[in-house]
Amino acid sequence: MTDDAAIELEQTLFQDQRVWFYQVPPAQVTTLSPRADAWDPEHPFMTGALRVLQKGDACWVRLYEPLGADAAAERTLFAQCPVEITPELPLEVYVQDCADSSRYFLLRVEDDTTKRRAYIGIGFAERGSALDFKAALLDYVKYVHRMHEAAALAAAGPRAADGAPSPSKSQDLSIPKGATIRINLKINSGTDGERMRRRSSSSSADESPGVAAAKVPLLPPPPADPATALLSPTSQAAAAVEVADEDWGDFTSASS
Repeated sequence: MTDDAAIELEQTLFQDQRVWFYQVPPAQVTTLSPRADAWDPEHPFMTGALRVLQKGDACWVRLYEPLGADAAAERTLFAQCPVEITPELPLEVYVQDCADSSRYFLLRVEDDTTKRRAYIGIGFAERGSALDFKAALLDYVKYVHRMHEAAALAAAGPRAADGAPSPSKSQDLSIPKGATIRINLKINSGTDGERMRRRSSSSSADESPGVAAAKVPLLPPPPADPATALLSPTSQAAAAVEVADEDWGDFTSASS
């Protein structure tokens, strides 16, 4: 039975049957962005095919020689650019965009046997093909970044050496069963009590008589006698004396 770990799937991320190849002198390879107009874009030294191949976790940009008379024959590998993405080596180390055109790129090719490196310029006839080529490489870069993140999470698992808990496991913060919780409340009897009494007295003093009267409605006065209301104060006093005299006269007559 075949071991599943030894199986590496091979898939083509992108391919184009008509790509221009350009020689790039070492003097033109600098830290600055390359320029396609320095390669004489109208005169490529070869027109071949390009393929972006992923096998397992590895990726290559492979350049093939043009087909001969026999179209059914397999293409001959001309050069390849291994794309080995790491946190220190981004995609721009292997494939660089040209500053003057989005259809041209600079590749760092490497001999698989001698490990010697050189630089080759490539160009696409259609802008859409160039965009698809770059998109395929960016998708592979995202795939590698996800692998690095998964490896970092796996390495940050349980640390048996120092006995520290794993960051992936949440700590149990629940109260143990049968535990007793004691809460001590500090009460200031002197200062707080005096402060509360001052607040209550000030709130009572701030209330105006109008507000207090509004809270307890007063009964209306009894209706006055119309005849009495027309008398002057002097007449009212005299009438009151007469009433008193009449009552006193009744009392004396009764006693005699």
